[in-house]
Amino acid sequence: MEKARGVRTERIPLGKLEVGQVLTTTLLDEKGQVLLAKGKQITRPFLERLKARGQEYVLLEILEEVEAVAATEDVPLEVKKKTLEDLQDTLTALSQKKSVSIQPLEQDVRRIVNDVRSHREVVIPIIQLKKHDDFTFTHSLNVSIIAAFLGKFLGLGEEEIRLLGLGALLHDLGKLHIPQEILQKSQPLTPEEYRIIEKHPVTALKILDEYAAIGGRVKNVAFEHHEKLDGSGYPRRLFGRDISLLAQITAVADIYEALTSDRPYRKALPLFEVVEYLMGNAGYKLDEKVVTTFVSHISPYQVGDVVRLSSGEEAVVARLNPILPFRPFVRLRIKRPDGTVVLSEEIDLSRSLILTIVGEIELQSQIQVE
Repeated sequence: MEKARGVRTERIPLGKLEVGQVLTTTLLDEKGQVLLAKGKQITRPFLERLKARGQEYVLLEILEEVEAVAATEDVPLEVKKKTLEDLQDTLTALSQKKSVSIQPLEQDVRRIVNDVRSHREVVIPIIQLKKHDDFTFTHSLNVSIIAAFLGKFLGLGEEEIRLLGLGALLHDLGKLHIPQEILQKSQPLTPEEYRIIEKHPVTALKILDEYAAIGGRVKNVAFEHHEKLDGSGYPRRLFGRDISLLAQITAVADIYEALTSDRPYRKALPLFEVVEYLMGNAGYKLDEKVVTTFVSHISPYQVGDVVRLSSGEEAVVARLNPILPFRPFVRLRIKRPDGTVVLSEEIDLSRSLILTIVGEIELQSQIQVE
């Protein structure tokens, strides 16, 4: 396989930088923006500006040879569609306390786990299903797939990942008992409406307790996925290790999926803002190892995605960079005088100090399921 120039970063305290030092590599801020290019000299005004901004550390780019990879599908679309159908049927029946077998959903989870475990890439190509009229179901499926990948990269065994995937599929079961006018409200919730929202984990547990075939560890995911390490979560205000690991993994997947999706009260947030939010809560509200594992394996783009660069040009993602997924290899879209579009030679964004991706035009990862 062809070698590519990859980049990893190393955190350096600001106090380690010395006036007069000539950089042998590039310095970045926490968002990956260039502070000072390779070959430049560190000056006193430069350090003072960083201190005035409250910067405590910088990121040092370290270049190394890696395998350049093309993204593959995370879970086959036919598996997702079948799971989505079974999920809707099962959750609706559970919420209405009708007799229902959990077996079809368990079989779907086994297929998902097999696909996740056989996935050979070191990054997670998060291919999301978007269906606005059935958000609860598509959201739950997305969370389950993300959680399964997280479990894999955290070193969980097959059975653990299976329990995690099933728990994540069921995590929002209780929301089916919340009035749609509250779930779809575009204005801030009232204190009473928020109290109703906070009851959905308890509602889910009560429903699942009626089904002996669903084990306690699966139920805990639905019951505890809104708990926070600092005790600020709900419904029981649990602290630290009192929260099950599977619930903590689901919490990170749930937050990511929710923040990157359109909601009635806000548009989807840019990926860098979501990553910043997760990292800002790591070790405080969210499990630090789970968050850092997720961030280090996330792939924001797929091969074929059309993006806008900081130069204003459009480009197509050609290959992923496993070490720095936010800086893939791209090919510019060049329009000829006759109206045809051709692609340029590949550009390695990890080696460019000028070009960055600033917008998304057409993402292959946004699959619309009818």
